[in-house]
Amino acid sequence: MGLFNSMDVIRCDEQDYLVWKWRPQNNVDTQRENAIRWGSSLRVRDGSAAVFVYKGGQDYIEGPYDDIIKTDNFPVLADLVGKLYGGSSPFQAEVYFINLAKLIQIHFGVPYFDVFDPRYKDMGVPTAVRGSLNFHIADYREFFKLHRLEEFELSTFESQIRDTVIRYVKSVVISAPEKYGIPVVQIERHIIEINALIEKELIEKLQAEYGVSVSGVNISDIEIDKDSKAYKKLQSITQNKAVMFTQSAATAIQGLGLNKAGADKIKKSFKGEGLGLGEAVNKMTGIFGKKDSPELPSDGFYVAVNGKKTGPFDTDKLLKMARKGKISRNSLVWKEGMEEWKKANEVEELATIISTIPPDLVQ
Repeated sequence: MGLFNSMDVIRCDEQDYLVWKWRPQNNVDTQRENAIRWGSSLRVRDGSAAVFVYKGGQDYIEGPYDDIIKTDNFPVLADLVGKLYGGSSPFQAEVYFINLAKLIQIHFGVPYFDVFDPRYKDMGVPTAVRGSLNFHIADYREFFKLHRLEEFELSTFESQIRDTVIRYVKSVVISAPEKYGIPVVQIERHIIEINALIEKELIEKLQAEYGVSVSGVNISDIEIDKDSKAYKKLQSITQNKAVMFTQSAATAIQGLGLNKAGADKIKKSFKGEGLGLGEAVNKMTGIFGKKDSPELPSDGFYVAVNGKKTGPFDTDKLLKMARKGKISRNSLVWKEGMEEWKKANEVEELATIISTIPPDLVQ
């Protein structure tokens, strides 16, 4: 039966789609494919939305919906029918279905690019990054405003997203040494922190530029070209600094009679100086950390493990524990000055560390 001999049932029967345009069945006349009979029914599944596009605007219907097309639910259509069609049928509209439940995963790889230590700007260390990103459409009205749906191709859209992700991943990694104090030669050890920084950046950018919501970023690998001349030279420089520091730290710790708490304070003051400095202080602590050495006040956190108080731990140690799954957002913590033990996710000072705990480690 032809288009004008029966009412249309406007629905999407596709299972795997992000954006899909409806066309009447058995209609081969492209000039009339957008002509919809008044009184046709509309079916929109839960987790999707239909967009009716007219010359005078658009109407949005979010599922679940199954009813005859009525002006009560289509304010733009009601105005158009009255002004342009006089209530007659058919009316002209393009109908698009947007899948709000579909989760898109994009894998990306950023080829080697140079990352510089801010102190040695002539030593670009080749670094590559690999990972994946998940996103979906949450605000379909904003998504519609940002895209021409009649020209929408999922493969093209994914390529655009991937190019944007690569651009921002490079930006965050390149700025990590100077902006966030992450040593270039140790950057692959800081994958959790960098993952959190990249995720924060992409959530904001992809929402603003493409109208999609990022539900997760997973940086699976940060790889340094350790055979490059720049890496070897930078590593040699930082190792030499570590040796010099070890000698001076030994003198300072021995002369002051510091124990591990004091040594930790020295280590914090040299955070980010380069490979081996933390290890150097740990070694000196083992040599000169006497039981009878005077205790210095500790600003670290205690953690309840199996009902027992452990610690105190500084933020660096807590971050390592988070990576290994030894603490969760619900772990009880306490430090001097706190009135009572609290869950880690309720302590403002631990917000950055808690945000780096992968979802599969959250308890």
